Amino acid sequence: MVRAVYEHFARGDFSWFADAADDFEFVTSPEIPDAGSYRGEAAQRWLTEWVDSFEGHAVEITETIGVGNKVFVAMVQRGRPRGSQAEMDRSWWSVVTLRDGVLARCEVFPQRAQALEAAGLSE
Repeated sequence: MVRAVYEHFARGDFSWFADAADDFEFVTSPEIPDAGSYRGEAAQRWLTEWVDSFEGHAVEITETIGVGNKVFVAMVQRGRPRGSQAEMDRSWWSVVTLRDGVLARCEVFPQRAQALEAAGLSE
């Protein structure tokens, strides 16, 4: 399930946001503008605005580890911020929580060790 969603992201297709569960929660990394915890429509809006702030935006999974109802995800985000000529290539880590086979929560971290800990794993 998680890989299927991220395969769409890798192609620059972020339409999944519109189909997210009504109570889907997205928790941003603290150093991102407007960092915080967003739920439902607010999460969909935040994610859509983030993606729309880039041109050629894509997210590629480089590693996943399943732990119970959680999935540790290592990813690379690529794109160019609108109005800029600079290409961005940034690694992020997230922990996705599944509930009844549906993505219920996604928390993004700036460092691998933080995400591993949140997933109940270690190096």
